[in-house]
Amino acid sequence: MRPLNSLFFAACCYIYTMCECTEDVPIMDITTPRNASLSGFYKRSFAYFTIKERLPRILTQSIDILVRNKEEIGKEYGENAKEELKTVIGEISKLKYEIQTNKPMQEIRSDAPDAKLYNEFVLQQPNKTYFTAVWLHAECYMYRRIREIFEQTQSLQSYDLFQIQKRSSFEANLAAVLQLSKYLVLKLADGQDVKSEFIKLLKLNLWGNQCDLSFSSGIVEDCSDWFQILDSLQPNIVSDQSEDVWSAVSDTNGSQIIDIVLDNSGYELFTDLCLADFLITHKFARSIRIYVKNMSWFVSDVMKRDFDWTLRQLLASDDKDMKYLGERWTKYLVDKVWVIIEDDFFTLPHDYSLMAATAPALYRQMAQAKVVIFKGDLNYRKLLGEKNWEPSTPFNVALQGFGPSKVVSLRTVKCQLICGLEPGVAEALSSKDPDWESTGKYGVIQYCDDIRKLD
Repeated sequence: MRPLNSLFFAACCYIYTMCECTEDVPIMDITTPRNASLSGFYKRSFAYFTIKERLPRILTQSIDILVRNKEEIGKEYGENAKEELKTVIGEISKLKYEIQTNKPMQEIRSDAPDAKLYNEFVLQQPNKTYFTAVWLHAECYMYRRIREIFEQTQSLQSYDLFQIQKRSSFEANLAAVLQLSKYLVLKLADGQDVKSEFIKLLKLNLWGNQCDLSFSSGIVEDCSDWFQILDSLQPNIVSDQSEDVWSAVSDTNGSQIIDIVLDNSGYELFTDLCLADFLITHKFARSIRIYVKNMSWFVSDVMKRDFDWTLRQLLASDDKDMKYLGERWTKYLVDKVWVIIEDDFFTLPHDYSLMAATAPALYRQMAQAKVVIFKGDLNYRKLLGEKNWEPSTPFNVALQGFGPSKVVSLRTVKCQLICGLEPGVAEALSSKDPDWESTGKYGVIQYCDDIRKLD
């Protein structure tokens, strides 16, 4: 048997070699037609670029991480884990090959409850290969396959492939966390200009969504500038319904529960918690329910362990403001002022218009809230059903009947999917920058109060 190191080296060579593999992919050299589902089938689309370039790159970087950290993984998970890493690397290599060569999506082999839902869902789809399927379905499926690979091991079932990147992202943005900590502690004690401070935090929270490791293919980015340049970014908010959001959250009648569906770990999560604290402190909510993913997802999405780790970092900080917030937020959890919720639905390929039928208990739970805030690009794609809407389509129309409560979306624009713009805005932006929808430089704060309860 060859030494372990040479086996890992061979695995790395294998994956990099396969980057050159090609196979005829039935695609059309056009942009995505209006009202069509986003898909790698359209070559001049961000979906095609993602499937061809970004997803394989994420898998390659994942293998690099496993190789570089095999000794540490062995110490934490046991000597057998180092042996099982060889199988894991081989399976990730195989997954990358399947994506690059447009193979059909295979059945998920797992006893987990969501596997049956995945397999039934994929079976119902007319297109089942990576480049021809709806982009949302293909991308979600890739991350679920990654989870399956670790489920099949004995030692690594709880291993988070993206943990190192998520933690590095937080550490890379400590300066921004420190700055916002000082600001928030000051404003929590100040009852003046509550509306303007809420809107400022709302917009900081929006731009925090730029710190997305999936969008940057796993590269940690510095997100420290948003606080200083917030005013100058106002023209980049292409749909701004902040006033409507303020009216909704400040309403003291009816439910005093606010739901937040999280997106990314790191600095964005910290901005989420700052906003949540502001809402509690100024009595706009009695309780905040915080929805997280139950498995590693889209590189940087928040799991409960990421949430808990972030609080531990704050508690251990030498900075008095960060430490104070860590203590304060830990008490919120103990007192159930903040409640963390995991649900399989958030890691299914289903868009939100299917929630009422697929996860009615979750839909009814969200109906208890006076406002549900959805963070980030993936949630936006699921809200809009991964459909290339005419940009002037109203937000409530694009939601396609989803409305358990008042809905808010805070999203930096990272793919060719948008709605709710004034006529002519998208055309003007396209003439200035044809790729504006996939740069992450623009954002939306959108609101809908078209509530549709279940019977």
